[in-house]
Amino acid sequence: MRVTRYFQSCLLIEEGGVRILIDPSGQDAGNFDKFGKLDAVLYTHEHMDHFDPELDEKFARAGVRRYANASTAKQMKTPPTVVKDGQELEINGLKVMAKELPHCLMVTGETSAQNTGYLVAGRLFHSGDGTQISGLSAEAVAVPLTGPDISLKDAYDLIRSLAAKIAVPVHYDFIGTKPEVFQRFSQRAQPTFELKILRRGETADL
Repeated sequence: MRVTRYFQSCLLIEEGGVRILIDPSGQDAGNFDKFGKLDAVLYTHEHMDHFDPELDEKFARAGVRRYANASTAKQMKTPPTVVKDGQELEINGLKVMAKELPHCLMVTGETSAQNTGYLVAGRLFHSGDGTQISGLSAEAVAVPLTGPDISLKDAYDLIRSLAAKIAVPVHYDFIGTKPEVFQRFSQRAQPTFELKILRRGETADL
């Protein structure tokens, strides 16, 4: 599996010749042509650092299949395929499972958005802005490092709860947390996972 990270939580995942993009935001509009041919775009939730209606419409006009939960779908000009918790998708032979988990609390104490994570090929879990899930394991996780109430401990706990062996830090561009800080703190605990820090546009094989 090959993973390329873009702004905030946007990942391009390539597996078995299938290319899917998760959570492209308005900050990624300039990368539209760089993304290349896509088999699908998946959205975890409707917040502006994960979804942009104008960029989404460009994907729709290009004929790219788009998947989103019911709340996010209401924000789209062209209706996507609406996903439900536990639903198994098959995108040109690539299996993806949708898993709902709570969005992190906002500063007001509200969750504010329906949040849907995706388990790709049974290996990589993208949690959107969620850090609490049970009954799921994944070899790799795109782990949000910071948010209104996401702490480095929350990130560490998510990795451990999934029994993940590889963690790709995401969701730190907007606030400005450095993934190297998380790496230093987690190394003190002698973690059982490998942290793969990707700059914008960088690619790694998992």
